[in-house]
Amino acid sequence: MSAVAEMLAARTGKPSRVVVGMISGTSADSIDAAVCRIEGYGLPAAGRPGARVELLHYAEAPYPAETRARILDLKRWGVRDVAEMGVLVAEAFAAAFDVAVAGAGLTPGDVDLIGSHGQTVYHHSSVPGAIGATLQVGDGDVLAERTGALVIADFRMRDVAAGGEGAPISPFADIILYAPREAEAAPGRRAVLNLGGIANVTVLDPDPSRVFGFDTGPANTLLDRLARRISGGALACDRDGALARAGTVDGALVDRLLAEDAYLARRPPKSTGFEMYGDDFVERAGVLLGRFDADLMATLTEYTARTVADAFARFVPPVVEVIGAGGGVKNPALFGRLAELLAPARLLLGDDRGVPGDAREAMAFAVLAHEALFGLPTSLPSVTGARRPAVLGKFCLPGG
Repeated sequence: MSAVAEMLAARTGKPSRVVVGMISGTSADSIDAAVCRIEGYGLPAAGRPGARVELLHYAEAPYPAETRARILDLKRWGVRDVAEMGVLVAEAFAAAFDVAVAGAGLTPGDVDLIGSHGQTVYHHSSVPGAIGATLQVGDGDVLAERTGALVIADFRMRDVAAGGEGAPISPFADIILYAPREAEAAPGRRAVLNLGGIANVTVLDPDPSRVFGFDTGPANTLLDRLARRISGGALACDRDGALARAGTVDGALVDRLLAEDAYLARRPPKSTGFEMYGDDFVERAGVLLGRFDADLMATLTEYTARTVADAFARFVPPVVEVIGAGGGVKNPALFGRLAELLAPARLLLGDDRGVPGDAREAMAFAVLAHEALFGLPTSLPSVTGARRPAVLGKFCLPGG
């Protein structure tokens, strides 16, 4: 048996593995790292519990200021920037890895695997005429070399290559993370609503072929960009929804933005990104309103909440509860409005179902990497529209 085969066999042969899932969202405000212990593998099924995930520690680490500034200046990138940022983002992820592992009371040698999503800098976003392509920087080989760990990275492109959207890919992990615990009766049909830069929904079902999900549209991407513009860069987001709550919604503008947004009516599978909901969108909305201020923040917050509600009304079967996750749950102006719009479904925090909302995305990539280690497909054609399920992620062997 080769040394590589022995290394993989040693990891899969253990009763449990320590896996660090890592991601940075479109706002690039931090690198999220979830240190998890995972027993078993696969989806839960009758007579088999499947993978069981325990969160040991969650940490957020900021990017170096210069690295974040270059990420936010994406429109000016050239080929050299793409190459250099692949290295710089990976090095920032390696530093975040060290912080998270130390916070868990572990050493890097205790870690069996890293699942790294990296930093998305391009996604085809269903833009008409765009070639199916997606790019996350943060080179897995650099991360493996810096940490000495086995790294699985670049999760989205294999689904795109198989004819899928490449997003959302967390629904497979959601089946595992939100599976009813022992002696807990399933509360009825549930959905997971992730409010990252982009909002995406997973409709859970015990049968994986009936699980589906899609990107509903914007979540924080418009609000974060507007907060930076209003504050001259001092604010990374509308903290506690303060700007939105200080402003007045322009209902006519909300209705116009909704009516002119062709993405909302498109049937799933579908995915989007800041290519569609980014600086150009904020600029257009501000010009239509005539100013960039708290009123525009209130208006875009209402628009964002309405896009989510519209997606549920059009495409999601009735659910009894919606589990909120991602940074948007911290914005009471957005989250409170969603609770009103999604009623009678109960809008809960992920913490109420055993998965801290902040940690959910990083935990999802720990799960996806862990399943890839066992050679199991994690893309769901019912979600992404791919021709077949595929094992997601590229293996980058340990350094040293």
